[in-house]
Amino acid sequence: MSSRLVLLGGALLLGLWAAGCDDGETIRPPADAGTTVDSGVDAGDSGTVDPGDGGTGRSDFTCNVVKQDGCAAAEDCLYTDLADGGTGSRCFPGACDPVRQEGCPAGQRCTYVTLEGGDTQRQCVSAGTATEGAACTLAADAPAGQRYDSCAAGLFCKNDVLADGGTGFFCRKLCHATSDCASGDCNTVLRLPGTDELPLVCGPPSAGCDAFAQDCQGPLGCYPATNGPVCAGSGTLTPGSPCEFSNQCSPGSTCAVSDGVGTCRTLCRLPSGSPACPNGTCRAIANNGDVGACVP
Repeated sequence: MSSRLVLLGGALLLGLWAAGCDDGETIRPPADAGTTVDSGVDAGDSGTVDPGDGGTGRSDFTCNVVKQDGCAAAEDCLYTDLADGGTGSRCFPGACDPVRQEGCPAGQRCTYVTLEGGDTQRQCVSAGTATEGAACTLAADAPAGQRYDSCAAGLFCKNDVLADGGTGFFCRKLCHATSDCASGDCNTVLRLPGTDELPLVCGPPSAGCDAFAQDCQGPLGCYPATNGPVCAGSGTLTPGSPCEFSNQCSPGSTCAVSDGVGTCRTLCRLPSGSPACPNGTCRAIANNGDVGACVP
């Protein structure tokens, strides 16, 4: 299967997998936003730009998933597939919020429910009992015409590959950002039948790498992220091109967002050395060691 992989300021889309309890598919992607490039203004204490944090500078991303900005009340900002095969974000109205667990009566939880006929919606249902990491199944007490899992509030039943090569199903925490996860990264997108929404769950941390050596196994590239460079699907945009995600840019560059507009910028080594900036100034990327970005 093919994959569309994007780095959302530390968030990754890392490949397609077989489904969870609702026969969807998963993509490994977005974790948390938060990498910053120092503009050098006032000795580096102001004027930062934010690479790849899901800014809304282009129409494909009409709201910010990580920060949950840009939507009206009773709407969630979620990833979605675009007609051209790409990935974007938009605001989706819904009966409740499965990450914040808002909008449901006491004793119930908000989750994705597949209805008779194939549509999937966010609904309030009876809370399951399976805890995070525990095995899960379809709920045995679901009303006729509804399918949902046996996980507790805030969790979703997802497939995992077992050590023996088989498949198991376990409750994973729903999330918008890595700060929602007790461990790992918010880096797995669920593809559920009957909905355009692409919700996220927490997954294992993304693999670290050397942004200058580009030592990730192809077709992945190495990109700056929240807590250091990680492997993600490599893009093709050249430096100077508009972008929303770091790994929309070609390997050896990153997406730097300033005033809501993202631009691919070449990576450079700090405080000096190779690679140096062909033009512009090398500025530090927070939490990425000697990896910087060339900015005008």
